[in-house]
Amino acid sequence: MIKYLLILITCCLSFSAQAQEVTTDTISVDDVLCPSSKVIGSAMITDVCWEGLFPMYIARVRLAGKSKYAPSGANTNRLCGCGGDLSEGELPTAGATLGMFWPKYLLTVTKKPYCFPELNGLEMASELGLVSRFNIGNQDQSLGTGEDDSNMSSWTWHLASFPLTHIMETFTDFTCDRSGYITYDLIWISETLPHHYDPSLASFLIPETALFASPLALPFLAVDCVASSLGEPIDNLFFTAGCWGKMYPLTANTGSNPNKVESKSLMATRAFYFLSRIGVTERTMGKDAVCKPQKMPFLKRSQYRFQQMWPMTEASSDESLCIGEGGCSESSSNTATQPDIPDSVDVGTAVVRTGNFSANQVEQIKINSLNGTCTHPIGQTSYAWGIHRDAKQPDHVSYLVFQWIDCCADVLKFL
Repeated sequence: MIKYLLILITCCLSFSAQAQEVTTDTISVDDVLCPSSKVIGSAMITDVCWEGLFPMYIARVRLAGKSKYAPSGANTNRLCGCGGDLSEGELPTAGATLGMFWPKYLLTVTKKPYCFPELNGLEMASELGLVSRFNIGNQDQSLGTGEDDSNMSSWTWHLASFPLTHIMETFTDFTCDRSGYITYDLIWISETLPHHYDPSLASFLIPETALFASPLALPFLAVDCVASSLGEPIDNLFFTAGCWGKMYPLTANTGSNPNKVESKSLMATRAFYFLSRIGVTERTMGKDAVCKPQKMPFLKRSQYRFQQMWPMTEASSDESLCIGEGGCSESSSNTATQPDIPDSVDVGTAVVRTGNFSANQVEQIKINSLNGTCTHPIGQTSYAWGIHRDAKQPDHVSYLVFQWIDCCADVLKFL
């Protein structure tokens, strides 16, 4: 409990420091309307959590990484054999099972519809007249005039394939991703979904909404929140998103949660739930998915891990936020080499250090993720991986999504 309390205090300090730094910057109109994330470029190397691929299992032997991050529902067989499908050009395979997390999707959540920060700030809404008072992401949209009015956060999402192992031509001999995506490709955007802005229509299309969007789901949120924060989400509680909130209804509104980091994470999770419900995303985890992905009408959240890639990357679990007169540059905030600092306090996985960042006497606050790595499971409390990530750009975010894939590695390839 003391460890979590200290993490909470240090996170709040980081939030305050980052907010102070941002307010001194000059923000252009273009940045406010639709900023460019520049994730397609050098950030594909520097801002990616490459350790998020692990652990890797071959024949259930762990080769690298931390085994506690492998989902409990993963395949447990050592050997495998798949009959293939000659009509689709798939030859029979036999060999050892392979399982690991693969960077597969880029999911962007944004306040403004038809704003694509991931595409260099492409903004189609104003030019085409696609934004109205019905779909603009107003954080203070009141539902009425009474005392019980609740402010609603409204978001849109864009899902794109982002198979970095194909793009970077790495692990090509161990490729397990059978989706067919080999480069960036926009898959779906929420602006095209009528129910995204209409709770009544969402309830009609998904009948169980009336049950799971009710207060009856609230006790299960706490249970799944604890499970997600300490290990992995409980897949049987498909109607929850852990500490982030309720999965239902599958609409643009995430409620009045003042924590925008978790509100945007909730919207990203709802996106995957909807796409799994209609068969766009599939289950690639488990014994029966080794040879062929399986349909997933109810989202298996433990199959995924998120990494915030922009605006404040999780690429390193060690983050330096600079405060003081000199401050620090945006480019050095995550990648700077820090000198040894004598005054430090080590509390479990949290390390809080104060001292001189450089010769100009800039103070430094250093925070380590509770996970000890730069990805986090769906539903984990943001106090463990970055509540301060809302300070720099609260209205937009891009997540790199890692998906666990079990497959059969054909031994004939290596003969």
